[in-house]
Amino acid sequence: MSTTHPPFVAHDPKHIDPEKPRRATLATVPDMFRFEFSYLRSIQPFVQLVPWKGKGKAGEQATTELAIQWLQVGWVTARDQVFSPFAQGALWAIAGYLFTPLAQSFIPHRPEGGFSTWLRASAQRLRLTTPSRL
Repeated sequence: MSTTHPPFVAHDPKHIDPEKPRRATLATVPDMFRFEFSYLRSIQPFVQLVPWKGKGKAGEQATTELAIQWLQVGWVTARDQVFSPFAQGALWAIAGYLFTPLAQSFIPHRPEGGFSTWLRASAQRLRLTTPSRL
């Protein structure tokens, strides 16, 4: 066994050639790809290739032109990026506000532990806080 290198696990690829620098690999973020494909599918009806005949140097040339219905693409973008996240956040906030009292009635209230009481009393002795008046 060599004394210049530490023990290693042979199946780990970084130990095959320890002097060779490795490039870090990042995992893909699947949510971004899922959103991109969903967004492209939703704007696909509003982006079309239209045949177009133009006059060039060699006479008439048949080409295609990209026709985009910007108002519809803007609406889909605003709906997916602004209105939908706003509505989801509002619904979660309302559900949390309504669910909290119900959850507190089912979850038993535990008295404060000894460490918390000691820490609060120590802070009050050092005049870091004012005594609580409940």
